[in-house]
Amino acid sequence: MYSRLLLIAAICLHVPLTSAVTIKDQLILEQQAYKVASSFYYISLDEGNSEAYEELETVLTEMDGKLAGVRSEEQAKLNEVRSAWKALKGFSRKNEMKEEGYTSHYATVDVNTSRANMVKALRGDDRSIKSPALDVEALELAAEMQRLEMYYTEGAVSLLGFPYDKLDVDAKAFGERVRKFEQRIKRESPETGKTAAEIVRAWVYIEKALINFHEINVPELVKRMNKVIVSKLVEISKA
Repeated sequence: MYSRLLLIAAICLHVPLTSAVTIKDQLILEQQAYKVASSFYYISLDEGNSEAYEELETVLTEMDGKLAGVRSEEQAKLNEVRSAWKALKGFSRKNEMKEEGYTSHYATVDVNTSRANMVKALRGDDRSIKSPALDVEALELAAEMQRLEMYYTEGAVSLLGFPYDKLDVDAKAFGERVRKFEQRIKRESPETGKTAAEIVRAWVYIEKALINFHEINVPELVKRMNKVIVSKLVEISKA
């Protein structure tokens, strides 16, 4: 009977029983991993301004706190996530900007690789979620928005191998999905309809910049609107 109740609970939460962390924890940590990488790129964008370093340390502390709160019976998998985070945290602090006045391509590759490894450790082999609950979809969108902001920031400082065309495609897909999400909110949770409208309105401010990177380069505006969108999506996920 107890096992059956666990199974029912897992299905309701869209979380497999073998998952290292819950789907919601995965998405929260994934979004934070993208935020760490974005903060790393901003050190270059702000030309080594001390506030950029302070912001990175704040984001790293946030991740430490979020990861410390995760619990799982599958300790080996959780250790894999922690190991991947240790690598990302270490590489994010290795930036020559302070001493040399630049950020090397190698440092960027290290951050990108360790960030990708952490996301892979969180997701596992497959994390397909069919018909996600409203709170889960809100966190999916928050992670995706943060990923777009991360790539946009990287593109603003990158010299080699940046996937501009993919950013365009992904931004268009996000725009379609966030508008459908607004309609879903209006149907399923009318009381949060105003928040959903604010999310779409903030997205409109930066949509053209993300889709037409070569023509519109406004990383500070993208960063500001990203904070609005992500914070309001997280707010919806907790409602």
